[in-house]
Amino acid sequence: MGFSDELIEEIKGDYLTSDSFTPEEKAAMRWAEVMTDKLYQGAPGQPPQHKDAMAELKIYYNEGQIVELSMVSGFFNFWNRFTDSLEVDIEDNPVMNLFTQSTAIDPKDYVDFMRDCWWTEKQEWED
Repeated sequence: MGFSDELIEEIKGDYLTSDSFTPEEKAAMRWAEVMTDKLYQGAPGQPPQHKDAMAELKIYYNEGQIVELSMVSGFFNFWNRFTDSLEVDIEDNPVMNLFTQSTAIDPKDYVDFMRDCWWTEKQEWED
């Protein structure tokens, strides 16, 4: 499971010219790169790149999918900045191995959990 070392090197390199990725994947990676490197702001001598990247996304993805791609990229940008700034080492933590054991969520257990959260009013629920 996961990416091979070769594929990771292609992602780090010039993934846009790689034959290992579909045009859809390249557009999604480009959008993540624009968000991560803040290429939507532009800089002296380098105009913002988000409009071209968005136009490419719209070829392959609908609005909902673009929002989802943006949310995922934004979340991981937040998470990396959060853990890096607090020097939280998550990769070597033995607790991380516990996540690999949880591969499925029982929908009933999830619904029961959500119904019992502090923000829900206690009431009779219909199934």
